[in-house]
Amino acid sequence: MRLDARGRELFVLHQAAQGASRSHAVLLCPPFGQEAIRAHRFYRVLADRLAGNGFDVLRFDYFGTGDSGGDDEDFDLPGAVADTRFLCEWARQRLHPARVSLVGLRLGADIAMLASARSGGAVAELILIEPVVDGAAYVEQMRQVQRRELAQVFGSRWALDAALRERNQASPQDEEVLGFGLGATLQRQLREQLAPRAAWAGSCGHALVLARERAACAHWVEQARPAVLDLREADSDVDWATDSAANTSIVPVRWIEQVLRCLRGEPVHA
Repeated sequence: MRLDARGRELFVLHQAAQGASRSHAVLLCPPFGQEAIRAHRFYRVLADRLAGNGFDVLRFDYFGTGDSGGDDEDFDLPGAVADTRFLCEWARQRLHPARVSLVGLRLGADIAMLASARSGGAVAELILIEPVVDGAAYVEQMRQVQRRELAQVFGSRWALDAALRERNQASPQDEEVLGFGLGATLQRQLREQLAPRAAWAGSCGHALVLARERAACAHWVEQARPAVLDLREADSDVDWATDSAANTSIVPVRWIEQVLRCLRGEPVHA
């Protein structure tokens, strides 16, 4: 379905709870760019499992991405946060759940966290999987991915022809990463709002963070209080930012079980 989010057309898929409803709506906040494509299968399987366990599930594209309205340059961090907040409110008004929770992978995790902070404490569970903890490093990683893929396309000419490299590498002010725009405004937002060791920005009843580098998120536990935030090892080496295996189905089953246990209020195993 398509929703008008204050002039921003959003594409949304609602998977209704199957069997006995838990009166609990879950929004799956997607990553950015090629990472969203790589995560599509994981999100689809996760949504199926959640719906099968009595949860109402919303999958969606931010404005300027996927099947939503807008162009690449229309995607930015504040807009994605606003889209997520809009869908939280839409879910409350249309589905009437007792609880609303957010799940996000990579940049989608940061968007979920920022959206929860602007939702007046109305988010029950916040589940962040491999969040971006250093926006500047994330931007540089995306640039490296673009250079790596170009080098593979052009082969030995890439190493030998300086003029070829200069022509094909986008400038820092107007960059593209695997077919997705990563312009100056978005880069600045990522650097400023996702600074290393930035304070915990979530607002929820309980949070589960599955981090590849736990040390980078350890300070969140103290700020959110251990009773509120459960920090676990992500236990994954998936390269989300690549199109070299675009047809590979990536479904970390362990993550699905951890998300289910968290949303059901059960202890999450290490």
